[in-house]
Amino acid sequence: MIIIDDFIKDEELLKKINEDKNFWEPRYRWYDGWWNEGVNDLHHELIKRIWGENSPHKSVQIAGFEHWVGDYTNKESFNVIGMDWSLKPHFDKDEEKWVDDRTFVTPKIGSVFYPDPEIDEMEGGMLYYWDKFPPQRANDDNTIFWPEEEPEVIKPKFNRLLIFDAGCLHGVSQIKSGRRRAVAINLWDQKPTTFKKDY
Repeated sequence: MIIIDDFIKDEELLKKINEDKNFWEPRYRWYDGWWNEGVNDLHHELIKRIWGENSPHKSVQIAGFEHWVGDYTNKESFNVIGMDWSLKPHFDKDEEKWVDDRTFVTPKIGSVFYPDPEIDEMEGGMLYYWDKFPPQRANDDNTIFWPEEEPEVIKPKFNRLLIFDAGCLHGVSQIKSGRRRAVAINLWDQKPTTFKKDY
């Protein structure tokens, strides 16, 4: 896990993100990268800021970026492996591939960014991350058991960037109060099945 605080130095960009209602629309998207299609919206601009020439991560060869926003309050609750969660523990993977043939294909790298200052007022909503629990350790039906290893527990914080292996087990503990808005960005070797389809 790489944790970088005060990542975006451009206060105008953070302000634009938080004032743009379209930015926080909940849907999954695919971006072929600025080298293929330019920068067309704030999502693309943020992705380029994180993963472009000033990236804190070493350069990697990828097909593009899967990205989405999460907007959670204490209304969401799941009890899994003996604990309450706002986002239950899971593995990021090519979901359609998993449904089709039970094959795990996971992103090359995952990242989460917290651009909303309101998150500093939130209670709960911690990211739990098990770096030694890949999907191959799940049961055949993709259910999980409580890992023996201690998780890394990371507090969300305004303008904090996390970089990690999103193919390993992770989840968000129950939010007690406040709001947790975040941007998730996964880097893929090849485009996930969902985004290969023509609609």
